[in-house]
Amino acid sequence: MHEQTSNIEKRRSLRLDMEKELIGLEWQCEDGKIIKRQAMCIDVSNGGLKVNIDRPIITNQPVKVTFRDKLGASNQFYARVLRETEVHDWYDVAMIFVEQGEDK
Repeated sequence: MHEQTSNIEKRRSLRLDMEKELIGLEWQCEDGKIIKRQAMCIDVSNGGLKVNIDRPIITNQPVKVTFRDKLGASNQFYARVLRETEVHDWYDVAMIFVEQGEDK
């Protein structure tokens, strides 16, 4: 008997379909300057997200993440950078969601 498992989601957490959607990122540099950028969402789940952006963001950096729906309403979350990888002069940045103000 053949079991079809190709369409079964193995994750236990909620996954949003945000692939290739632009999201807002905001963080503070070491010199105190606030950086605001839009980034392309690669993947987002209940635990975190991965984005593609034009500049690196250092590991452990707190980041404010803003998702916008098609009607323009926004939802803000807080994340911390786990790692960043350079890919052809752009950067894939993986982050984990945290509570607002959580340091590490």
